Amino acid sequence: MIPRDTAPGTEGSGGADGIVLPLTMVGTSIFDISYTIEAVVGAGQKLSLQVDTGSSDLWIASKSCSSSSCGQTNGHLYDASSSTSTGKTFSITYLKGMVSGPIVWDKFSVGGYSLDSQALTAATVVTSEPLSAAFSGILGLALPLNSIIAELIPPVTSNSPDGAAWASNLFSITPTSAAPAHRFLSLLLSRPGSDAVPAQLGIGRHPEFITQPSAVQYAVLESDIRGTLFWKVDVRVITVWVDGQERPVQLSSVVNGPGALPSAVLDSGVPLILTTSAIANGIYGAIGVAPDSKGQYYVPCTTPLNLTITLDDRPPIPLHPLDLTSESGSTFCTGVIQAADSVFTAPTVPADIILGVPFLRNTYTVMAYEPPDDAGTFGASGDSIKPRLGLLGITDPARAMDEFHTVRVLRQPVSTSNSSSSPLPSNTGATPQHLSIGLIVLISLLGFFALCLGLFAVRWCVTRRRFQRRPEAMSPPDIPTETEGGYAYARASSCDSTKRRSKNTIDPGKELYDDEEKRCAVGAGRRTCRIMVLLIWGLGGRMKCGVTIRSLVVLPLRVGRMSVG
Repeated sequence: MIPRDTAPGTEGSGGADGIVLPLTMVGTSIFDISYTIEAVVGAGQKLSLQVDTGSSDLWIASKSCSSSSCGQTNGHLYDASSSTSTGKTFSITYLKGMVSGPIVWDKFSVGGYSLDSQALTAATVVTSEPLSAAFSGILGLALPLNSIIAELIPPVTSNSPDGAAWASNLFSITPTSAAPAHRFLSLLLSRPGSDAVPAQLGIGRHPEFITQPSAVQYAVLESDIRGTLFWKVDVRVITVWVDGQERPVQLSSVVNGPGALPSAVLDSGVPLILTTSAIANGIYGAIGVAPDSKGQYYVPCTTPLNLTITLDDRPPIPLHPLDLTSESGSTFCTGVIQAADSVFTAPTVPADIILGVPFLRNTYTVMAYEPPDDAGTFGASGDSIKPRLGLLGITDPARAMDEFHTVRVLRQPVSTSNSSSSPLPSNTGATPQHLSIGLIVLISLLGFFALCLGLFAVRWCVTRRRFQRRPEAMSPPDIPTETEGGYAYARASSCDSTKRRSKNTIDPGKELYDDEEKRCAVGAGRRTCRIMVLLIWGLGGRMKCGVTIRSLVVLPLRVGRMSVG
């Protein structure tokens, strides 16, 4: 068994068994959110690095860095004094910001998997990065062919130091009993304000949270001219759901040409979902929102953006509406899907959509370096890389809408016991149509009617038997009429007063209440009927998501990590 950290949330023993490591969510807003993992560098120095599926290189802000971003780490900087120089210099430009510095070889360990000569950059210049004491650099998890360091220092097959990316070295550890038996990395990202989903990085092992790994669906990646560089997929359909009705978004591709499907890169280093203005306008236009003069999108905070995305030939993946808008004021929230046409017209960005953190929070993502079998099981590791991307939706759309209502309308925290996130079988094709809620309401109504009829029948039988047992000489009791004060008062207090109140309030159950009030004229069942009407009226007054009893219709930007240089 190899040495490893024993941080809370760690699963597995490492080595061939694999390991699952906890991630830390850092940042102060949606625009600088990051997920970091602890690494041990050089002579035992522990530093936190962002896991980034949109780039392939490893860099750490060094003690030689004087940039303002490096000053934000409170001294958590890499001491490269024990490293070996390669004589090469690294430079990378991201969608926003850049990093440069010398490339060195040094000891590097994550989760107990230790490499003696990992190539990394001791960054001396870092701009426009939200570094902090819990974020000192980047651990790139995109495919090795995309690595700038590997291009400068080509990998070799011997044990000599080279420029191979971390993932390549990880799965090539010798002896093989010390390396993960299954060559894949996996990712779960937590949501702010909820502990329903853990933030975890899996190395050759599925997290315990995923109870059905065989439900993960894998697909071949989209390639570029140079080869397979990113975790990149085709976008088949984007659907916005409004009042239970689907509104497909018209899709087009800038990268692939007219008539082609748009492509998307999964990038955990981007805190937003970025796309072209044509696609963004289609998404927000479905809910009646247009961009402002600066091209930004603002949505009323109580209006959910209810969205599903279909990638390749997989079932639609529902996105949580809390992930798609961020509170920036009391009335309007900032849309997390934003247009960035200048990014996608650049030849170095081979995609039409960057699916960042908001998308990845709704999936269990498996980055496999070899294809699994039909049951999703990985066999013995080979020498070649045949990447596959596995995805499993983990958001229940109905519960997600309930959570949105709780947070944005009721202004209450999300209850973990009513979590919207749980692994969903990949063949469910779950979409946020909310038909299940309508069925529940229908069943409730039928139950109320049955209760009313049952109580009426019991009351009628009891009254009939009493009348039959009375002596003929005994006169029947007085039955109050609607003109008598007692009955008239009772009727007003149980039906009329409620009806009067509804005239001055918005009442989703009012129409049904007015219809049902007429049933209050049934003789011996008057009181029972009134009780039922009040119960239905009360239910209608509490319905959410646009559901009515009558209709039963349920109703500073940091743009990330992808390299552009």
